[in-house]
Amino acid sequence: MTIKNIVIPLEIEYLQQAAKHRGVSRTKLVRLLMERVVKDELVPLILGNERLQEQEERQERYRRFRNS
Repeated sequence: MTIKNIVIPLEIEYLQQAAKHRGVSRTKLVRLLMERVVKDELVPLILGNERLQEQEERQERYRRFRNS
């Protein structure tokens, strides 16, 4: 299965500098990084044993979808 078009906030300045240094676009740089993470199965190494809910603050839901 292929995942496409995920929107996540990234540090643009850092990625721009890294991509320029390597002579590729930011998009290609991020794609190469994600391919490497998946290929080398680095997710457990990066996240450790922590749960994902603890890593990310809970986002505010739309008001109309709140349970009342």
